[in-house]
Amino acid sequence: MSGAESAADPAGGAADPAGAAFAWLPATIVSTVVRSPGGRSLTLAVPGLRPARAGQHVDLRLTADDGYTAVRSYSLSDVRASGAETDAVPAGGAGRVPQVEVTVERLDDGEVSPYLVDAAEPGDPIEVRGPIGGWFVWPPTEFESDSAVHAVLPEPEGATPPTSAPVQLIGGGSGVAPLMAMVRARGRGAPPMRLLASVRDPGSRWFVAELDEAARASSADGVPDAVPGAHGTDGTDGPDGADGGDAAGTVGTVLGSDGGRGPGSLSVDWVYSRVAPEGPGRPAGRLTRDELERLVLPASEHPLVYVCGANSFVAAVAGWLVELGHAPTRVRTERFGGV
Repeated sequence: MSGAESAADPAGGAADPAGAAFAWLPATIVSTVVRSPGGRSLTLAVPGLRPARAGQHVDLRLTADDGYTAVRSYSLSDVRASGAETDAVPAGGAGRVPQVEVTVERLDDGEVSPYLVDAAEPGDPIEVRGPIGGWFVWPPTEFESDSAVHAVLPEPEGATPPTSAPVQLIGGGSGVAPLMAMVRARGRGAPPMRLLASVRDPGSRWFVAELDEAARASSADGVPDAVPGAHGTDGTDGPDGADGGDAAGTVGTVLGSDGGRGPGSLSVDWVYSRVAPEGPGRPAGRLTRDELERLVLPASEHPLVYVCGANSFVAAVAGWLVELGHAPTRVRTERFGGV
């Protein structure tokens, strides 16, 4: 799941029993941030929500006046205020209420995304189910060494444990949404993290100001306790084409003060498929296997790799990563769109 509208669950039906693990919870939109003409972040206050993890998604349900319901899944782009300790308070409410952020891309033929991007306002009600997911999360889920997971998916010999391995994030278009949650969840001493974000053009970058500032602020000694936020119009993108949509063009890299390799560090690479920035650099075009190898952490470092985007983008990138020597057990994918 990502910022793009995913396939719907069956609409309607009775509410889940109270206390069920995935009960529908009443929520309120408390704020919105425009990311581009086609994308917007929405912060939701959800009383009773379980603490969320970076990389998870939620189901959102809208109900029309005539009782018709529509359900879509969206990745969480910020989970830092989802814990019970948060001081977040919904409009008109009292007490401490968990909050999460989703970032949504409008699909012109969608039922839910046009409302969320163009019409939803603070104070509007919505229902939330989740958070959902335990594999595509960072920090990664820890499994016992004798568990069935390790029997089926053994760790590479000599590799750094997943919880301390360097992290490579690869997002195509709106697939950057759950990866942004991972960037925001970084703490002091976290493993080095690198993001490769593939977009159509410079105006199609989600979270660009915040990411650039976070990369500059990172250092070998760690990162700030709270990653600086950027509340402006900083672009969005969506998948297109069998090449995975957004592929590489001119590369723009922002590195932390240590070059993006020390504890807590972050480096960000922007690549463009259709229109590249003015100035020197590679013309816009499709990502190639050789370019991917140059832009991601090498397989010899056994990074934990998270890839999110359209089906075709994820399939191509994941296949190349394995060809380049990355262990399949270290490549975790999240995808959206039709087969």
